[in-house]
Amino acid sequence: MCELYSKGDTLALPGRHVGPSCKVFFAADPMKIVRAQRQYMFDKKGERYLDCINNVAHDLKPMT
Repeated sequence: MCELYSKGDTLALPGRHVGPSCKVFFAADPMKIVRAQRQYMFDKKGERYLDCINNVAHDLKPMT
């Protein structure tokens, strides 16, 4: 899977686009999520995680 941004570039995005009150939950070494669908998020290794935070919009296309 080709990533659009490196992990470092991704971590810099909130500083440019989100206010300072929004914090990263795992600031020491956050995981890099590369896609999400319905209630699941996936890292670059394909590991699936249940999204327990309800303020993130996800793609509703069927999983392939």
